[in-house]
Amino acid sequence: MTEFDADVLVLGGGPAGAWAALAAAAAGARVLVADKARCGASGPTARGGVTLWNIPSGAAREEAVRQNFAHGGGLGDPEWMYRVLEETHRRVGQLVTGGFRFRGEHAERPARVYLDGAKYLGRLRRSMVVAGVRILDHHPALQLVTDGDGVVSGASGVALHGESRGWTVRARAVVLATGGCAFLSGGAGTDVDTGDGLLMGAEAGAELSGMEFSNAYSLAPVADGPLLGGRPVAAVFASDQVMHFATLYDESRSVLSGQGCGSRAQAFAAIADGRRVYAGLDELPETVRAELWRHCPSVTGQVPLCAVLEGTVRGTGGLRLAGPDCATTVPGLYGAGDVTTREPITGAVSGFGGQNGAWAISSGVWAGAGAAGFAAARRKLGKVRPVPGAGLGDKARLDPRAVVGLVQEHTLPLRRSYWRSEGSLRDSISELDGLWPGVELALGGKGPDRLLARQAAALLAVARWTKYSALARTETRGMHRRTDHPGVGSDWRVRLLSGGLEDVWVRPDLTAVVASPA
Repeated sequence: MTEFDADVLVLGGGPAGAWAALAAAAAGARVLVADKARCGASGPTARGGVTLWNIPSGAAREEAVRQNFAHGGGLGDPEWMYRVLEETHRRVGQLVTGGFRFRGEHAERPARVYLDGAKYLGRLRRSMVVAGVRILDHHPALQLVTDGDGVVSGASGVALHGESRGWTVRARAVVLATGGCAFLSGGAGTDVDTGDGLLMGAEAGAELSGMEFSNAYSLAPVADGPLLGGRPVAAVFASDQVMHFATLYDESRSVLSGQGCGSRAQAFAAIADGRRVYAGLDELPETVRAELWRHCPSVTGQVPLCAVLEGTVRGTGGLRLAGPDCATTVPGLYGAGDVTTREPITGAVSGFGGQNGAWAISSGVWAGAGAAGFAAARRKLGKVRPVPGAGLGDKARLDPRAVVGLVQEHTLPLRRSYWRSEGSLRDSISELDGLWPGVELALGGKGPDRLLARQAAALLAVARWTKYSALARTETRGMHRRTDHPGVGSDWRVRLLSGGLEDVWVRPDLTAVVASPA
């Protein structure tokens, strides 16, 4: 067992984790980052472009908040939106001053910022190294550790290189920035997004919020399609530039979604009915085509598409935050990025228009600073113990692939997650609940096998929270669609909290007062 010590431990090395580490280091904390893969080269951001919600103060920002609140079904919080816009605009200016180049509508301070994800993450990693942050690549965390009072005091996991030895980090505060959960759907870069942080947080007593808004799908090219020649273009299609402007057709050449149309409901319905759907690339605006051909010069014509579940990565649900410093409901534990709920800034819809990218920056900065302040005020650490969890047995008596298969059967199909009904939800809940006792007791292993077991347990836990929350919300709002409740309920403008492992619970968040922007 390898042991480390830090003031602030950041779990996850994506944009949110990097900004958290930089903010904590700037506050004088000794910071350690542990990443499941290679920090700066894994995750959805590394495989595609990033859009930032970056609007300067003034009338344009006021209007953006008003529209965003309405689009999110009235579940957002204008105060949080203003804070995110202000923080993001400040940090974009900081990057520009430091020489980082953006693609956008203006040369220096664009109102809508597009970034090359790999270059962005590379810049953040270099900044962390300069700031003195210690980075542990290929060191996935498996469980949190707490002191005798239940205050989070670090984490433990396994190193995936060499002898696959275990590791423990004792820290005075922890930032969870592990990303969301895409249920191993095959989305670009989402192989590391298996919900581990959600499970670790819940096991320590954290609450979740908005898990019914975790059914976001994207449209991606069919793997090895005849027009693609096996080229890895999925990440390019994940960018909103390409899919926002592409015209979608079915196999009869009927237009399903025109250029600039934000709704893809007709395309998803066609795919669910077994029809083929194509994106027309020759009709893209010149600037968008140039960007596409920069990555894939031979791709033209019509490209066949499929629906890919991105779950909470592009959805909204995650750990509930208890304050503006991004503290969770567990002392010593902070959250940043996709592992947290984005309801305050997106409401009931996806943060696809740049809100998620802006949230990664702002929540990372706030969580890192908050964790550093908590660590500085904390007395010397005493004895710590690991938080018990599912999938952590010494021996594997259950194949994690069987668990993942059942979870995917009840999450990936459009008719399981995109459209829902009481019947389909109860059927899924019955199957998933029936598997949980076995997962708690029979999943486990050594080294990398323990990681696979832990990921399977996390996938099952997240699937159950999403199904129970979707069953509780008896209306259609934002990305949550109930075929048996197609309208918006006037008494349902409320956020839903969830949690629990053996017994899942869901209840309204009576502390969140949702007020319209002035």
